[in-house]
Amino acid sequence: MLSIMKTYGQYCGLARAAEILGGRWTLVILRDLLVGPKRFNELRRGIPGIPSNMLTNRLGDLERAEVVERAIDGRSVVYRLSDYGRDLEPILLATGRWASRRMDAPREGEQPTDSSLAAALLTGRTETRVAPFTVEVVAGPAVANAEVEETGVSVAEGILADPDLRLCGPGLRHLLADGDVEVALSSGTIGVDGPASLVEEFARAFRVPLDASARH
Repeated sequence: MLSIMKTYGQYCGLARAAEILGGRWTLVILRDLLVGPKRFNELRRGIPGIPSNMLTNRLGDLERAEVVERAIDGRSVVYRLSDYGRDLEPILLATGRWASRRMDAPREGEQPTDSSLAAALLTGRTETRVAPFTVEVVAGPAVANAEVEETGVSVAEGILADPDLRLCGPGLRHLLADGDVEVALSSGTIGVDGPASLVEEFARAFRVPLDASARH
């Protein structure tokens, strides 16, 4: 039994999943580790607002649940998803897509992080085949990049040296929702550094639908 997690007293997969995943900050930690392994301080810096003791406790819970493991990277200890934890990837991505349907503009006080933007690119990759390209995306203070493959994507936080395409601006959310490149470009709500043809490829490669009721 996990030492500090709530239990529900039910022999049920969803109840067991809630024990592991239902703690405050847990899904955010898993999101960041889905993007890639991280040192403790990298996790702490990348998740504004989480107290250090809370991060320590949540990582301990996830280690005991065998969802997260420690590894040596050079001289540093990093946290990464275990094989068992990696099986959560489609669940986390589907959960992110579900919640994003009701996310138009950020609420007051909300801002993206490098990891959340990278995870959004991972979440939004469609099954559409495209010609491979690299892209850097800027949303507010957050920067992430992606190597878009014919049928998949690899994402990372931060800037990318000499990407094929750079995108920024408040119109990115609606471009991801609608895929209407002409409207996005003519409205001036996105900034583009790269050929327009790659913006079209980006719109085909990434889609994060938005419910009509959520549009402002």
